[in-house]
Amino acid sequence: MSTTPTGTTPAFVPVSRQQAVALRAGDDLGALAAYAPGPALREAHGLGPADDEQTGFVALGYAGLAALLSHPGLRTVLAVDVDAAQVEGGGSEFGEVVLQRLTWAQVTAVFADEPAAAPDLEAARTAAGGRALAEVADAEDVVGLVDRWDLLWYAPAELDASGS
Repeated sequence: MSTTPTGTTPAFVPVSRQQAVALRAGDDLGALAAYAPGPALREAHGLGPADDEQTGFVALGYAGLAALLSHPGLRTVLAVDVDAAQVEGGGSEFGEVVLQRLTWAQVTAVFADEPAAAPDLEAARTAAGGRALAEVADAEDVVGLVDRWDLLWYAPAELDASGS
């Protein structure tokens, strides 16, 4: 797993709105699936060490798709910087890792859908039909609907304004 110069690892965590609020309130959410821009994701997408920004966008995209598959309603993804000791797994071609002991102080941004995305997201969820991320990552009937909407960036303090 790649780390930043500060010794932290960036990751994107798909959560429900309720989980985000609970984390902000200080609750321990236990083990959380996350998507990190690690070596396996880079290799699977033909990206090199100089492609940090692009690798981050790919990991965010997978986290957004995972949010669609695992949580009802609008998608919410937390961008976090975690200590390497909090990360389990080396990441897959999708950047999948598990995070432990996440705190709100580690959240660097909140990504969320605008309310107008709801009909397309529901159609994408229906098209996904309960399939796993690996099964829908290239499925045009799912990804085509999701890609119509960019996840909007919010500062952590703007969680209540994120509309998710």
